[in-house]
Amino acid sequence: MRPQCTVGKFTIYARGVGFYRARMKPVLLSALLLCLAASVCRAAAPLEIPTGYECRRATGPIKLDGKADEPAWQQAVVIESFVAFWAKRPGKTKTKARLLWDDDYIYFHAEMEDADLYADERQTNGNTWDNDVFEMFFKPREEALAYYEFQVNALNTRFHVFLPSRGAGGARRGRGESEDGKFAMQTAVLLRGTLNHWQDDDTGWSVEGRIPWKDFHRTGGAPKAGDTWRFALCRYDYSKNYEAAELTSCAPLRTGSFHQYEDYCRLKFLAATP
Repeated sequence: MRPQCTVGKFTIYARGVGFYRARMKPVLLSALLLCLAASVCRAAAPLEIPTGYECRRATGPIKLDGKADEPAWQQAVVIESFVAFWAKRPGKTKTKARLLWDDDYIYFHAEMEDADLYADERQTNGNTWDNDVFEMFFKPREEALAYYEFQVNALNTRFHVFLPSRGAGGARRGRGESEDGKFAMQTAVLLRGTLNHWQDDDTGWSVEGRIPWKDFHRTGGAPKAGDTWRFALCRYDYSKNYEAAELTSCAPLRTGSFHQYEDYCRLKFLAATP
């Protein structure tokens, strides 16, 4: 099929690098050039997302119910640039996430649009990535290879793993490491739709949780005010509307791997405000 550009009632065709052989009035030629220039600009527009965020102190208690309606959450920075950066396109559905911290925990909340809620993994540290799942990666030390992965699926099934390095045996070895540490992440999930019922249309789901700093004991535990970690928040979204799972992240990942920690965003832990 020949490339074409529609301007008003006219459709103008192009062949190769030259115009299709036809007489065109100057006004039509100008319209064609403008149309082609606009197409080139749209194709070349870079996908830009933030590469750093602030993690503010929680100013009050947080009840885990998936709603995130406590006043403390209103002070958190909203993280909403979830994209498939490696494919140079935004996500098909919206995600909004927030992080807070205090002396005992790092808190998280994510609200995710989802037209087809799906999750069937009920085993802790099972294959939650085969479901609709929210994932968090934290790399506390810039110079070290070790990092952590936490997941929660739409059934509120949890996955947590410490990875001494990216090539150290992957999730299977890391899950073994997790048993020693007795990870203590707590979570609550709120569904806006019917789980595993593809015949209807859902709205989405949210997860709210907290991870105690003792879960990070292998890399020094809690941060201090002013410290900066590397992190990525990610999603798997399975849907009847997609041919494959939709993968998105708040980090500008250059490949489709959520373990590409060289591309993670920076998270700066702020001190409490007076």
